[in-house]
Amino acid sequence: MSKASPEFVNYLKWIAATGLGLALAVSVHAADSLETFEGCTLVENDWSDGDSFEVEMPEGSKKVFRLYYVDCIETGISTTSDKRRLREQSRYFGLNDFRKAHDFGLKAKTFTNEQLSKPFTIHTSFADARGRSGKPRYYCFITTSEGKDLAQLLVTTGYARAFGVGREMPDGRPRDEQDALLSDIELAAAIRKKGAWSISNPEAIVEMRKEERDEMRGLEAIDDALAIKPPETPIDLNTASLEELVSTGLRESLADAAIRMRPFKTVAEIENVRGIGPVTLKKVSPYLKVALPASSSE
Repeated sequence: MSKASPEFVNYLKWIAATGLGLALAVSVHAADSLETFEGCTLVENDWSDGDSFEVEMPEGSKKVFRLYYVDCIETGISTTSDKRRLREQSRYFGLNDFRKAHDFGLKAKTFTNEQLSKPFTIHTSFADARGRSGKPRYYCFITTSEGKDLAQLLVTTGYARAFGVGREMPDGRPRDEQDALLSDIELAAAIRKKGAWSISNPEAIVEMRKEERDEMRGLEAIDDALAIKPPETPIDLNTASLEELVSTGLRESLADAAIRMRPFKTVAEIENVRGIGPVTLKKVSPYLKVALPASSSE
């Protein structure tokens, strides 16, 4: 195993200490209690990846779930948004080669399939995790047949970053504690050069992340300059696609952040997204609505 340079180790320690990226976990409505389903099985298919997949529930129904707290590299890159996502993930891990980054996305999928090859347990409140996809999808925690937390395993092996929506754990552990734990685990994986970190470019990672931020600002400037036609009728904040949210007047980065904070109980809650203030809320609120489902488990 190759060793990380002292400069890279110090850089990673600085990130962990300052909280600038190794664990971005946005809180969802933790008041919604988790339900536990034992004896679940994986439904293998082409579109799944390391953190999002289809599951056959104990009673025989099939549902799509996404893991809390973690983000694996994209395996499907059919849309412009997918490609931008892959680019951002590659830069986060310090990977110069998008093809190799994509390969680690496939390895994460294989790892998850192996971990879920035996019946496992799902903990979920059926919070909407639809995100960029149009498929109904729900956030969950997964306990493997060996009693391990799948999200934690993915970060430990370097197949995922500690990044995404979070909430109170099934054992009652607060979100802040889990944020800190996964941040430390990711730091250890990076130092040990596990998974995607094994080919990370420590000398270029700072510049690569700066380049990502600069390009995002450029895309936002284009959004501002173009006259995007707003929706004729309000769209559902909890189910709208990225493109639909952008059509309301949100910049892409803010629309993406809003998607990560779903579900919302009111349109006004979008102001909790960093970068969205009263002015932006006033501009986009006429084009948004929140239609809460009659039952969160259906």
